Amino acid sequence: MYFYHVTGQTVVSALPQLLCKAKDIGWTVFIRGKDEASLKFIDDAIWTVEPESFLPHAVLGSQNSEKSDILLGTEKDDSSNSDFLLSLNGALISTEEVAKYRRCALLFDDKNSDEVNIAREHWKKFTEADIRAKYWSQETGTWGLKQEN
Repeated sequence: MYFYHVTGQTVVSALPQLLCKAKDIGWTVFIRGKDEASLKFIDDAIWTVEPESFLPHAVLGSQNSEKSDILLGTEKDDSSNSDFLLSLNGALISTEEVAKYRRCALLFDDKNSDEVNIAREHWKKFTEADIRAKYWSQETGTWGLKQEN
């Protein structure tokens, strides 16, 4: 379980770097948003945040979802069987789900106190369940590992 504390940019501007790394190693990705409104925002942002990088993606259940390696959905509809679960906007991840994926990550915005609190609750929940966790932060300007259990 990876925790990415976004402090030097927005969550959506940090997203392409993680998606490209996952794509480079051949992983499929499920991006979990909290609700339909956050999915729409994430969907639009992936197309526009870095126009020079093309990251094809689809919303789970849409016309092109079976062809896409990057799928978007909510907590309620993850039937993607992806390698990597990437949770945004405070969307929850259960301890049971961690075993279904090669990697799980929670991206959270330093400027959003609800997201920070959810990340703290998740850290406590996962470490108490003896699930290996790593906490990464941008507070020095680049991603740096701050803590792991």
